[in-house]
Amino acid sequence: MASTQLRRLTTVAAAAVVLLILWMLIQDFHAISASSLGGDASQNVRSSVNLAKYGIYSNQAISPDVTPGFRREPLPNFLLAFYLRLVDLWSPGLLDQTGQPFTDAFLVFIKQINLVWAAALFGGLWLTSQLVFTPLLAAHGLAVIQIVAVNRFFVLKAVNGMSTELIAGMVLVWLGVVLLMASRWRSWQWLLVSGVAFGLLALTKATGAYVALLVLPLIAFAIAGFSKRYWISFLAISFGFLITVTPWLVRNQLYFSKPVIAQGGGDVLLIRSTFNQMNRQQFGDAFYAYAPRDLRRDFLGPWMGLSEDDFSCEGRLSVYTRNLECDRQALEDKRYDDVQSFYQRGKRAIPRALALRGDKKKDFAMQEFRRHPLKVLVTTFPIGWRGFWGFRERVWNYIVLNAAAYSALLLAPLLAWIERKPSWLMVSIVPVSFFMFYSFLSHFLPRYSTPFIPASLVCLSMLVVDGFARLDGRIRPGRLAFIRLV
Repeated sequence: MASTQLRRLTTVAAAAVVLLILWMLIQDFHAISASSLGGDASQNVRSSVNLAKYGIYSNQAISPDVTPGFRREPLPNFLLAFYLRLVDLWSPGLLDQTGQPFTDAFLVFIKQINLVWAAALFGGLWLTSQLVFTPLLAAHGLAVIQIVAVNRFFVLKAVNGMSTELIAGMVLVWLGVVLLMASRWRSWQWLLVSGVAFGLLALTKATGAYVALLVLPLIAFAIAGFSKRYWISFLAISFGFLITVTPWLVRNQLYFSKPVIAQGGGDVLLIRSTFNQMNRQQFGDAFYAYAPRDLRRDFLGPWMGLSEDDFSCEGRLSVYTRNLECDRQALEDKRYDDVQSFYQRGKRAIPRALALRGDKKKDFAMQEFRRHPLKVLVTTFPIGWRGFWGFRERVWNYIVLNAAAYSALLLAPLLAWIERKPSWLMVSIVPVSFFMFYSFLSHFLPRYSTPFIPASLVCLSMLVVDGFARLDGRIRPGRLAFIRLV
């Protein structure tokens, strides 16, 4: 193909990506409704409104008398508060009308900020494709496929809520972008930016602060290796991280004597400690309970002798059912030993029975972890299986896509080592580290896993391209494949 014609096609393809992003955003806009918010999302919105209206970050009921809090991660809510303040300048009186319950018009209005995160996510995917695939024409084409898939399986499901998964997925993609730039240019400036991006992720998902302890030195090593530049790389990325998160840690230390990003870690650890108590039968049953519907119905159910009826109070899968009527009644009657669900035991029964509050929940959970370290390790497998199905789809064709994408994501660090291509590692190391952390120390709610969907689809694209390039190399030795990894 002539170079002039190739340039024209590349320009047309780039224009097509722009038009596609605009079309996807229109679809996303029409997916926004006045549907009510869940508990966590309501806390996010209250924190934002209190900050915008009264200058106090608090998830308490909207009032000028609220006290400062730190229940929710700050970045998404600070950005929403900025959005509210900005619009209030253009349309005075907006915040004066804000109360609870939120009006339908206000719910639709605040959800529209998700279109900004969706646009940034699509832009990050497009740039990622240009950094890992060549030629540019192929990168544009693959970006189209990724954007359509991410919109279908992730954005459309998140855009009508106010949880933090959408912005977390966006930040993860952009963190991959700056890490790719840092590995390519090997400059301390890009590493500094990478640290800032990692800090923003930690301010969106507090888990990032713990993941950073392991991942930051690994990233510096992956880029600088055993050279004198290692310490420069490590200091640069660490400094970027620290300057981003430290102001919030200092604020919480001053107000609450706790240098942490958000409250609530004790709840998650306590819930996970109850999952660690599963016996051998429950260990196997978990793989049925946490599998997608068609996989349960067509394969695991007949093989394991289980069905949907087993999720009832009398069934053997009751421990995996979050909202059982018998558990609700047992909690109401204070019969805490009769609560069956692992979740309800950790969330409500144990704290109420032992009068655990605040840090006492975390202390009790960590004591249980130390008492049964082998059970913690073993339970990681069924809990990781739960998080593996991040697409949250029920039918076979999408189940297969989910399995392929998340397998590609989890294999990417290994492929980086085998093929000596840092691009595999840069796009996967952070989401894989989050996946491992959630598997080991949480009950891995399905929504925890959804922010990994964009990165998983990038890794799947890379795996397919790499496979075809290798196949083409065998068919036509000595010639470069048209589409290949950089």
